[in-house]
Amino acid sequence: MIGLLTLAVFVATFAVIYRWAEGSHLAVLAGAAALVMIGTISGSYTPVMALRSVYFETLALIFGMAAISALLARSGVYAYLAAGTAELSQGQGRWILVMMALVTYGISLASNSLVTVAVVVPVTLTVCFRTGIDPVPVIIAEIIAANLGGASTMIGDFPNMILASAGKLHFNDFIAGMMPVCLILLAVMLVFFERRLGDWKGSEIPVDPVWARGEALRHSAIDRRLLSYGLIIFGVTVAGLILAGPLKVRPGWIAFVAGVTALGLGRFRDDEFFSACGGTDILFYGGLFVMVGALTSVGILDWAVNWLEGITAAHDRVRAILLMWMAAAVTIFVGGGTSAAVFAPVAATLRLDGDGQAAWWALALGIMAGSVAALPGATAGSLAMTQYSGFVKRHPELASAAAAGLQFTHREYVRWGMPLMGIFLVLGTVYIAVLVG
Repeated sequence: MIGLLTLAVFVATFAVIYRWAEGSHLAVLAGAAALVMIGTISGSYTPVMALRSVYFETLALIFGMAAISALLARSGVYAYLAAGTAELSQGQGRWILVMMALVTYGISLASNSLVTVAVVVPVTLTVCFRTGIDPVPVIIAEIIAANLGGASTMIGDFPNMILASAGKLHFNDFIAGMMPVCLILLAVMLVFFERRLGDWKGSEIPVDPVWARGEALRHSAIDRRLLSYGLIIFGVTVAGLILAGPLKVRPGWIAFVAGVTALGLGRFRDDEFFSACGGTDILFYGGLFVMVGALTSVGILDWAVNWLEGITAAHDRVRAILLMWMAAAVTIFVGGGTSAAVFAPVAATLRLDGDGQAAWWALALGIMAGSVAALPGATAGSLAMTQYSGFVKRHPELASAAAAGLQFTHREYVRWGMPLMGIFLVLGTVYIAVLVG
């Protein structure tokens, strides 16, 4: 009975989040409080157990990398890189897509997808509308590239931070286990867009020449002092993360010290401080860990592990691959961070032959594949859609141009994302099968 009630609260919480994404951290905190109350009354989940279920190292990683990313963004370097890349494309549709996807992937290696998309999408919209190129395929490619970049490193996005803490993984582990396959998937994505777009010149959209002449890319002024601080802190942090294994120091605490330093040097205003700390994300994931701990305490996740072992018998390879596909399916609806928190305890129980970390890479690849399938699963998908709509509203003269091209809708995104998810899962299956042996 308590197990069913716990599961019902968990599902209800994410139903609320699905309808009210802006208040997701408040919904999760309310759900966590409800589950602790239920657990305390029933004796199945005490406040002490809830506290022990929190991955504090993950919260430290989120804090540290958010602060460093905010410092670099404040310096103007991300916007400068994006604008410079767009100009190098010389208004050629294919080059705009390829170069913006590559710069998005590069920024996402160290910054979460929200920061990356917030920087590159406005630049993309400006250069595409100015040159008469439909921006929708480019934005979709950027969202997918951001997910691939985030999956490539330990510090790129929230799911990998969670997996690093749960699996006691280090920075070098992700570089060796995830970056090579993600680079292959990035190349596959670019080929997919190239083949599917066909003669892209034929789908250029009309733009008012007066607006096109008047709207120039805005190169962000670089604050050299903040850029110097940011690059030094980032460089030292990466060096520390690389050496964390030999030094027997957990990466989260290295990132935490770096984040405190970045906040001290960043000259953030009072109203920027909470965001620069990643405060909303810390509240969300702190509450989420408590909720997942409640699922564990009543045996729901143990049941999932036993079910997985039962249907796969002793076939390690099948077990890891099934975990990857299950994670992808769940991520489509609840997002990568939630999937990572829910499936991490399951991955921790898998003992596979061959590569001992293969279960974690299977889970990471599944989460990444699911996150590219549909906008609810994509970390920054909703933000990109909001930016697109806001840009067109601010420039009503572009309404006819936008109508002449593809519309950036959930359905349009799925037309690109679902096939790519399938391709990524097939290639990921081959990769995991080779690792497990």
